[in-house]
Amino acid sequence: MALATGLALGAGAAAPAGADLFDGRIAFSSFRADPPAGAERSSDIFSMNADGSGLRRLTTNPDPDRQPDWSPTGTDIAYSIRKPGSAANFEVSRMTAAGRGHRRLTTTPDGQASSQPSWFPNGRGILFRRSGPGRITSIWRMGPLGESPTLRYQPPNVALYPAWSPDRRRMLFTAITSPMGDTDRGIFAVKADGSGLTTLFDEPGSYDSAPAWSPDGRRIAFESGANIGGANPEGDLEIWTMAADGTQRRQLTRNALHDEGPAWSPDGGRLLAYTSGVDNTHGDIHVMTATGRHLRKLTSYEGRDESPDWQAIPAPATARRCGDAAGRGIRDVRARGVGLRCPGAVDLARSWVKAGATADGIHGFSVRATGFGGTKRVVMTRGEQLLAFLLQPGGSASR
Repeated sequence: MALATGLALGAGAAAPAGADLFDGRIAFSSFRADPPAGAERSSDIFSMNADGSGLRRLTTNPDPDRQPDWSPTGTDIAYSIRKPGSAANFEVSRMTAAGRGHRRLTTTPDGQASSQPSWFPNGRGILFRRSGPGRITSIWRMGPLGESPTLRYQPPNVALYPAWSPDRRRMLFTAITSPMGDTDRGIFAVKADGSGLTTLFDEPGSYDSAPAWSPDGRRIAFESGANIGGANPEGDLEIWTMAADGTQRRQLTRNALHDEGPAWSPDGGRLLAYTSGVDNTHGDIHVMTATGRHLRKLTSYEGRDESPDWQAIPAPATARRCGDAAGRGIRDVRARGVGLRCPGAVDLARSWVKAGATADGIHGFSVRATGFGGTKRVVMTRGEQLLAFLLQPGGSASR
């Protein structure tokens, strides 16, 4: 459990935990894209609005692209690519939210792989998993452009899915605890200095994996095949949550399906996106509340959509939340300032969109629209009055 010296973690440009955020798009990997003639079907990265509309394909490689992880600014995605010249191993890459500027970040020695990237909460680095032959794995860190790759933590078991807590005081990961193969996993955490290895959830013989911090760091969502109290007689994967110390465990899904890979909504962690299907090779992206009430199925594909991750888009501080404006792609209108109430704020948003969604001013308000890869964040200001919303062109739901 030795800890290598890494770069110091300082404040960054990303919004701190608990800051105002919009729930942006959901990125995921999918096998839906038709391969070139003679090639096998492999996965690419896609993104969509949180209601399943506005599907965009972000990668077009003939080899697998998977495990997308949004930067805390909502502007970039880190993900795994097939290692060039290798039939099995992987490297880490990044791209913009719009699927441009693809850049390979890691160059791992022959016979080894880098995968499962996870951004630092302040955006100043990326954790990733390095693996090699003989069940040797370790957790590394690097700069946001791949600078200074450094060993961060050497776990006692095979490790997967590393992630910093929002306050960067603890590191969360999955470990394979079965002596051979991959039939038994557990969820563990260590302090930032590598000490204090703690078991959070590890049911004997159960596949407990894919942990994800809630935005405030108080809870962890994960997948598990545990059958505690007879609540999972099929022994398939279900979605669970627990407190950050491993207590207050709660099974959210109860079905005969394969439920995996939960991802919290950034705006307060009220929702969870996850994959659900009849088995490990079939699945669609779903959304439920953080208490387990299913809301909607976002994708419909006969193969596998998996590994959802939810984009956080920084939002200005506001006093009122006014909801959506149906039919125009206007989502989550927010307002502040004396005299600017919700009906007026929604009407102003509609007026700007109706005018073409390009003007830098309307009705005395200055307008700034910033693109986030299929979504625009719109901020309108006039003196002390401010309104903000997301503009998400709809289109057909994902198929």
